[in-house]
Amino acid sequence: MKTKSIKKEYTISGDNILEVRDLQVDIKMDDYVLNAVRGVNFSMKKGETLGLVGESGCGKSVTSKEILGINPNNCTGRGEILYRTKSGKVINLLELEKDGTVYRALRGAEIAMIFQEPMTAFSPLYTVGNQIGEIIKLHDPKATKAQIRERVLEMLKKVGIANPERRIDQYPHEFSGGMLQRALIAMMLCCNPDFLIADEPTTALDVTIQAQILELMKSLQKEFGMSILFITHDLGVVSNICDKVAVMYLGQIVEYGTAKQIFHDPKHPYTQGLLKSLPKMDSSREEQLYVIEGVVPLPVNLAPSCGFAKRCPNFIQGKCDCQNISEYEAEPGHMVRCVLMEREEQKDE
Repeated sequence: MKTKSIKKEYTISGDNILEVRDLQVDIKMDDYVLNAVRGVNFSMKKGETLGLVGESGCGKSVTSKEILGINPNNCTGRGEILYRTKSGKVINLLELEKDGTVYRALRGAEIAMIFQEPMTAFSPLYTVGNQIGEIIKLHDPKATKAQIRERVLEMLKKVGIANPERRIDQYPHEFSGGMLQRALIAMMLCCNPDFLIADEPTTALDVTIQAQILELMKSLQKEFGMSILFITHDLGVVSNICDKVAVMYLGQIVEYGTAKQIFHDPKHPYTQGLLKSLPKMDSSREEQLYVIEGVVPLPVNLAPSCGFAKRCPNFIQGKCDCQNISEYEAEPGHMVRCVLMEREEQKDE
């Protein structure tokens, strides 16, 4: 299938590898349209890790899949997703045909994704080595069987799988959950991508294996120089692995900054609520965890307002419920989408 013609030349600032500008994704249902992503903006540098956090239904996975071009056909994306290829050319991924040759060449070789459930990423009918080798064969058709097998063994060793000479010929059901997640990481990194999307990669693992996987990802990132978009509900994981954090709610990024800014000086009431809900080591058994009241609303026919207004303890009638909220810069690089910041600006003046 042919790709769409590129409409214009694009540029992105500095050493950024990715810039997402005003991304909007609508999901067409039978009776209504879900506004799943509503004007998302963020950028990433080479070798940087960005944590994308928020409750289920906030649009995190839809955003990441739109970057990779794998959202279902009932999803429509608008805006710009600018990506700097290995050759240095900047392209808008939204201009490419999802099944076109350009996008297919990018997937795996330049942009890869680790999914939440490794059991669903591997076919039970083929060996793990065979499936990892298919990725290499796809992007390097001149490689011989012996060369492919050698590269697969090398990657299995890199991700810490013991006895890779035996494991390469085993089937997915013969691997434990942690080993299969390692094999999935090996599959995604076998072509040395520049940009990795990790969508809840440690959720299904116990805490010991989770820590091992996180250390593995950090060491491989350092070795390969990858940028990682890390999607998770676990703020403890974010503090351990991420350079920057974007807090997402109802299809919008409500706070964005460095990990230090987000964890030590959160400004948005939603971010503050997420951090307060974390269990504390010094809390008593009788002390109840903090809970953000309510649930994420369905993003259908949304009126101009703050999406978090109905759940916010700092709700201001006539402000939060009657206008779309602008972004404010709390400090350099620390952006907050909240009317409370407007008051802070007025105080400073």
